[in-house]
Amino acid sequence: MATTSISPVSSLVAAEATPRETGRPYLLHECKPGPWGKLSYFYFYLEAPDHVVAQFPMPSPVTRWTFDGRGFDTVRGRLSEAGVPSGTLDRLFSERRMVKDARHVHLFPTRSDLESLSPTVRSTVYAELASLPANEFHYSPIFFLSDTVEEWAQDSQLPSRIVEKIKLMSYKVGEALVFSDIPYLVSIAESDAEARMLVRKMTRVRTLMARLEISKTESVAPLLAYWSTGLGLRRKELEPLINAISQTEGVSHLDLLHLLPPLPRKLLYTYPDASHAAMGRLPDCHWTCLNFFNFQPQNYFLDTRLATSAVLGSFDRVSTPYRYGDILMFVNRDGQAVHSATYIADDLAYTKNGMTMMAPWVVMRLGDLQKLYGVSPEGTRIEGFRHKVPSP
Repeated sequence: MATTSISPVSSLVAAEATPRETGRPYLLHECKPGPWGKLSYFYFYLEAPDHVVAQFPMPSPVTRWTFDGRGFDTVRGRLSEAGVPSGTLDRLFSERRMVKDARHVHLFPTRSDLESLSPTVRSTVYAELASLPANEFHYSPIFFLSDTVEEWAQDSQLPSRIVEKIKLMSYKVGEALVFSDIPYLVSIAESDAEARMLVRKMTRVRTLMARLEISKTESVAPLLAYWSTGLGLRRKELEPLINAISQTEGVSHLDLLHLLPPLPRKLLYTYPDASHAAMGRLPDCHWTCLNFFNFQPQNYFLDTRLATSAVLGSFDRVSTPYRYGDILMFVNRDGQAVHSATYIADDLAYTKNGMTMMAPWVVMRLGDLQKLYGVSPEGTRIEGFRHKVPSP
């Protein structure tokens, strides 16, 4: 992959997001050439703005591990087999530190309990916690797409003591490095202001901004065919813009943002706010994919059952090469769609990773998504779906 240096272009980022501010140039990466034309992109980091974070309740500083009450009598044995120290288990399972309700049993590890877990033990224990949505921060952890916590934290203004704690308590899910102990971070904050800052920093996520090169000498017809999905979809909006770029001296690129339909163009690089929460649950990846070409979002796609039914009923299964607008379903070994994304071009996809307020709408490399969702010959697979062409 070729790389060159360019200056930061923070003015291109949506107003609802804060790009990484740095004196260093970004590295420009080139996509493989294809029917989409010549695309290049650079990485940057988003953080949710204060006014969005302020709309959601602050996490409790008390860490809670929740287990299904059915079969709870085996939990201690499973935690012991995972490598949780016996002293920690004695504290967790003492009657005064255990709360039971009609459906669940809640355990409350101390700070020292959490700090003492090795990465391997943490991975095993947190994988079990992630099976229950009630463990929200394990069910939807913070993913570090960078190779190290230090790279993720670079230019974030996070205190070094906090970065060290995040490093200590990060763990692996497949090939991905993740973090779940947000209540712990809140508990060690030195002030209310720092606690709120830490929660905002945990919305920090790496994404990318892409641009399309428009030739002055070559026909734009192939570009129009690809970016209108081969069906002329939105061609009347795209053709004047692409033609204008091709005919304007000194202008040679078009931001990917302008090639997207209205709804993803509005949402890209933003975080969900209280208006989305008013729908009963926050949008997830499936809602995001199925509304890609809709001018107004259809909120019944918040129901996973209806979203799945829509894909099966209105889309044909397709294999590579994928086309702009195809839905890529990440299907686990049990046949469950654990994620979905909308294919853009080459190795790029539009998606939202989870239905939490910490998950913005982003463009990502498929390689990063494969790492996040454990795509492998023995694990999760990707299945492509393309909207059926209406009968004449």
